[in-house]
Amino acid sequence: MASSVRRPVWVVTGASSGIGQAIALEAARFATVVAVGRSAARLEPVVRAGCRALELDVTASSEQLAQAVAGIAEREGTVDVLVNAAGYLLEGAAEETSDHELQQLFDTIALGPLRLARSVLPLMRRARAGVIANVAGIGALRGSPNAGPYCAAKAALSTLTEAMHDELAPLGVRVCLVQLGHFRTNFLQPGHRRKVHAHISDYDAVLDPIRAAFNGLNGAQQGDPLKGAQAIVKVLAGPEVPPLLAVGPDVPAAELRAHDQRRAQILAWQHIGGGTDLQG
Repeated sequence: MASSVRRPVWVVTGASSGIGQAIALEAARFATVVAVGRSAARLEPVVRAGCRALELDVTASSEQLAQAVAGIAEREGTVDVLVNAAGYLLEGAAEETSDHELQQLFDTIALGPLRLARSVLPLMRRARAGVIANVAGIGALRGSPNAGPYCAAKAALSTLTEAMHDELAPLGVRVCLVQLGHFRTNFLQPGHRRKVHAHISDYDAVLDPIRAAFNGLNGAQQGDPLKGAQAIVKVLAGPEVPPLLAVGPDVPAAELRAHDQRRAQILAWQHIGGGTDLQG
């Protein structure tokens, strides 16, 4: 007799490659997975594994994203888990970055996830259940030359996720920030690692060594995407979903390094910035 147990419905963005693809493949072992990507052709690997492809750009308008989610809910009944994993690295100095490049980056990394969350939240609030996971990275911990706008977008996603966690916890919806370390995906390869169009040579002395470091890191990351995806999916499918999930052994060290740098800067100037109370 066929089982009547309903398979949970997962929506995973960025599912055509990288950690998003790995998450979609792992979740497809037990869930109905709607794999979201800009190109249906690039979703073929996850479709062969049983996922359902949805060709959709996360930078689309709120109306288009809401329409897409409504279509998923009509076909599948609901959305139980939303994983926002779409993203790319934009390289260049902050001054070199155009308004259009900045808007595209923030639409992909921060605003798109918010718009998708707004689309699924009526379903989740009504059910008093559901999980939203936003995938950030150690770039959100501290701004890096050559990747300032990228770090800013990830930081925006991180703080937004923290606020949403506190807002939605009383309503039964669990929100998790996945802080991702360096995994051996195609993230640093062409197509995911984009360069700004403008070039200001004054920055070369600062940025060239960082670009070289990125080149050296590409293909040498220690993180296994399969193991990372297994850890993420296990937690998101489990009974307890934390507000912050650090994935990768390099994340705690990066977190502590960023904290120590900020603390040192605060203490160094506290003698000036600290004496600003009104005199009673």
